[in-house]
Amino acid sequence: MNPTKKSISLVCSAFTLLAMQSCKKPITDDPISALNGLVGEYGFIGYENPLESSGTGTMLAGRPNALAYIAPSESCFSQDDIQRNFDRQHFNRTYNYSFQGNLGFTVFGTSLFSAGLGLNDAHTVNIELNGITIEYLSSIDVTDWYQEGMRQTCKDYLDDVGFVIQALITDSMKINIQQIGGTNIGLNSDNIANFIEFEAGVDWRIVDEYTVEISTPKYIGYQLGRLKLEDEGRVLYRAMTADEDRFVFEPISLFPDTPTDSDQQSEKTVSELDDNAIFL
Repeated sequence: MNPTKKSISLVCSAFTLLAMQSCKKPITDDPISALNGLVGEYGFIGYENPLESSGTGTMLAGRPNALAYIAPSESCFSQDDIQRNFDRQHFNRTYNYSFQGNLGFTVFGTSLFSAGLGLNDAHTVNIELNGITIEYLSSIDVTDWYQEGMRQTCKDYLDDVGFVIQALITDSMKINIQQIGGTNIGLNSDNIANFIEFEAGVDWRIVDEYTVEISTPKYIGYQLGRLKLEDEGRVLYRAMTADEDRFVFEPISLFPDTPTDSDQQSEKTVSELDDNAIFL
């Protein structure tokens, strides 16, 4: 073989090998950072705990990595009383992640499934998230409901805790499991529970020999609203980020009022939410 052609062949082979390696999805070692990177694109905080109820109207306290349930949405923000709105402009977005020996951040937020006993570090789990939807409560609707229909018990609790005013949803996902080395593991109705244990009522199906598709939407991120008694039903502060495991509440008003004596006095009253929050 001509030496020049041989050199070109070796260079092309090396380039092809490098390209194949660069296309391989790297393992995500920090699921929480990956989740917050995803939801942060849309201005949300990532759920870091499994929660059965995590949609809009859910009342929460605690810290971002240790959320405490106060009440499900039906207690104070029933869908019969205040409608949900949806922004589906990101319906065609797709995200891919790989986790070693676990299901990563997909077990946080809405509790759809958990890892089976057969899933271990010898397995690579490939996740494909399909479609992003934003569910939100109209601030006008919240104010009208707070002033005209909400019971006093809810108002008293909301003076101390937050509620989900916007939630981020992934519409569906696909999961594929491989052995280390790249061999796909065959999945069927008999062995799926060894790797993924689904909660009752979750819609899933095996779409080929190696992939399971979950079509039940899943909440993965949230924004917290604040409804202090002195705000009279107006959602004037919202937490869209967290810093050092504390919620960062930002004023949403474009024309903030000059603080009055009563405002300054109310700021001295520390609530459970205030203990785990930063107000800008």
